[in-house]
Amino acid sequence: IGSLTGIGGLIELIGGILFTIGLFTRPVAFFLSGFTAAAYFMAHASKGFYPLLNGGELAALYCFVFLYFTFAGGGPWSADTLIRGK
Repeated sequence: IGSLTGIGGLIELIGGILFTIGLFTRPVAFFLSGFTAAAYFMAHASKGFYPLLNGGELAALYCFVFLYFTFAGGGPWSADTLIRGK
């Protein structure tokens, strides 16, 4: 787990589980958005500017989807909402 790939996999696993159940949705989405942006720039940006040409379209898409959920929240069926009781 000491490698960058292992740490990235652990972040994706834990963050993905929390995001899927809707627990700590906004901070997790913000963190995952930054993580996917960093992954895009580390792995794809050096191959060209446009995501469709450098193979980074999924990383860019996930970055903006997570950024959307940072502001929108998890919605009425998330664990955050169920815990708050609203």
